[in-house]
Amino acid sequence: MFAYTTDIINNLEKSLSCDRLNTYTQETNHNKENALNLYLWNSETSAAFYPPLQCLEIALRNSIHYELSQIYSAQDWYDHIQLNNIGQRKIDIAKNTIRQRRSAIDPPHMVAELSFGFWLSLLNRRYHQKLWISGLHKAFPHAHMKRSKILYTLNHLRILRNRIAHHEPIFKRHLEQDYTSIITSIGWICHDTARWTKHHHIVDNILSRKP
Repeated sequence: MFAYTTDIINNLEKSLSCDRLNTYTQETNHNKENALNLYLWNSETSAAFYPPLQCLEIALRNSIHYELSQIYSAQDWYDHIQLNNIGQRKIDIAKNTIRQRRSAIDPPHMVAELSFGFWLSLLNRRYHQKLWISGLHKAFPHAHMKRSKILYTLNHLRILRNRIAHHEPIFKRHLEQDYTSIITSIGWICHDTARWTKHHHIVDNILSRKP
């Protein structure tokens, strides 16, 4: 176990910032050593969540990309789809980013460049008839539920993903439920991918060790 001293704690507060640690000290009744242990556990948990969230995002975008290619009879559906101004701007930004890297503006690069938020925006009510009914529902062959429910669950996980990406606290969330939602959501797309993800990751083990 790491041995804390007053000087070490003071130096850690300078490195990590008192403002950042304040959330943790409040949770531990202002016991700074316990707060630092909770901070470490939060970091470890965030790292453990990253691979299954990554798997979810990649499976999601690939499944949606496939169905959009079917709807528009073209791999470059992003050149044919009609979105609102925000959606179209995200496509334009992705193209500009790829162009600046001097890479080809092709389906593999576009699919990788478009954000999680972009893919979820395609599940919004405004595109229910144009996309969802037209075939986008096939991106979730095992969901058997309304589009709005799928979007709600995935958006909740997007918030978790963004908090992890920005090094924010996640310990106050219902993390066991979040992990179940990740595996379940992957299963909406592919049962085998969901089982593979759950088998190879350690979230359950880390959650059981919360200080």
